[in-house]
Amino acid sequence: MTRNTWAAIAATIVVVAAVILGMRVLGSPANQRLVQSDLSRVRGLWGVALGVKSTWDAPGNALPANLDRFLDTVKQDPVTNKLFIYRPKSNSAYELCATFSTDSHNLHVDNMNDFWDHPKGDYCFQLDASQPVPQVPYYY
Repeated sequence: MTRNTWAAIAATIVVVAAVILGMRVLGSPANQRLVQSDLSRVRGLWGVALGVKSTWDAPGNALPANLDRFLDTVKQDPVTNKLFIYRPKSNSAYELCATFSTDSHNLHVDNMNDFWDHPKGDYCFQLDASQPVPQVPYYY
């Protein structure tokens, strides 16, 4: 074999190893789609929380009894189109629930105590309308 053949083989091995390592670190494209769909869910929940906060901040400081007055596009999961679950608790406390495809705790290390972290499956966020709505992360 010639020197060029060996160089081509070595370059191919390096590229294949880089692709495998990249998929191992970042996850497969299918997994990344699930991560992005969960981020869309979190952004949707954030939008509902802003609406609840706006209702609370109106004169009378009352939580909405349900999400009927919210637009369907605001109160539903942007991926499955199922309605988010909203449960008023006591006074200003309420929870928002959704079903997630991934566990966000394993996806990033810099922001481990993020409010919007969630496990895979059904999960409810505990919120308080008298407090500012926590910001949504731009990435996981």
